[in-house]
Amino acid sequence: MPVIQHQRSDYIIKLEALNRRLPATHPAKNKVENRLIREKAGIKGENDMNFYLRFLSPDNHYLHKNPRIPCHGSHFEIDNLLMYCTAFLAVEVKNWYGTIFFDGESQVIQRHDNGTEIGYPNPIPQVKLQIHRLRLLLNRLNIPYIPMHYFIVFSSPKTIIKPLYPDNPVPKEVIHANRLFFLIKKFLQQYSAPILDMKNIADVSAYLVAEHTPKMVDVMYEFGIKPWELIKGVFCPKCGIAPMAWKHGKWHCIQCLHASKMSHISALRDYMLLISDELSNAEARKFLKLDSPDVMKRLLRAAYQVAGTTKNRRYKLSKCRINANYAE
Repeated sequence: MPVIQHQRSDYIIKLEALNRRLPATHPAKNKVENRLIREKAGIKGENDMNFYLRFLSPDNHYLHKNPRIPCHGSHFEIDNLLMYCTAFLAVEVKNWYGTIFFDGESQVIQRHDNGTEIGYPNPIPQVKLQIHRLRLLLNRLNIPYIPMHYFIVFSSPKTIIKPLYPDNPVPKEVIHANRLFFLIKKFLQQYSAPILDMKNIADVSAYLVAEHTPKMVDVMYEFGIKPWELIKGVFCPKCGIAPMAWKHGKWHCIQCLHASKMSHISALRDYMLLISDELSNAEARKFLKLDSPDVMKRLLRAAYQVAGTTKNRRYKLSKCRINANYAE
């Protein structure tokens, strides 16, 4: 079973950088933290569900995870797309907690343990639209008509799923993750006659890989935050305090006294994620809270590609020669 994990959006790492750089007193702090929690919960839900997909027969289908494909001037994304010669199956994963009330295909209401309620768009019309757009794509590729189905999977076994009204039951496509494997087996028994061959499947798979486009989000714009509102300086990799001070060829933490030569790499990665993928010596000094132009020049030249000369010199932060994970 070829499993293709498409490159994810950098949205979560941008949210992490923003949350790290946003003061605790900022009006948007809670919104950023809550969004980050929800995004991480979604990833956890998808990872939890992978356990049940492992038991599928490994030799008769392709599995694409998070393909995001252009179609009619925009993009659509599917959490999991299983492609068999007999049928296609979209699996949308939700990691929602508490009690979830379904009103058919109308609004979904989430009730938390403390009694608060939040309304969400119903995921069923969402996945139906994804399937419609996928079919338009297959038509354009001259792929023969093939049945398509979907499941909405709640990854947490603690989530309670109920109908909002007793006479309007929860749609049968809405399930807990522990039922997924058995319902896929039942689905394949229902659609057992091959329509496509594996070459067709491989061609569609190659197209999805070639056309996948990770979503790009400007989180500063999304939350209405200006660069001057961010915390400046180099964060200590040990205790998280900023700013560290540059002395005697190293960054020194004024709180825990940890010293590091390369902690500015992580700070400039935050700059790249939040503000721009290039900067000048003066902009770097302002963001890192470093006074010396000569020291800044040496640090930047040691790690980044240079463009331009003298006053117009810029440093390309996306061309870093040092991995930020090993820069402490």
